[in-house]
Amino acid sequence: MLSNERVKYTDKEILEKGSRALIKGLGYSGFLRFIRHFEGRSKEDYLELEKEIFKDMSVDEIYDGAKEYWENKD
Repeated sequence: MLSNERVKYTDKEILEKGSRALIKGLGYSGFLRFIRHFEGRSKEDYLELEKEIFKDMSVDEIYDGAKEYWENKD
């Protein structure tokens, strides 16, 4: 079993880090499509999940992140 005992994240931190990794790799629209794919498999409300993921981000931060992604896309 793989384990990294030096780094222990809270569930919120895992959600945030995982979301940011997916956004970096897939872009915002790809990330949202990924989340939608699992909507039916989870009892979580997608809109509530979206609120949690982006709650500390302003519209400008989301825009800047998307702009940076598209400018640096391979």
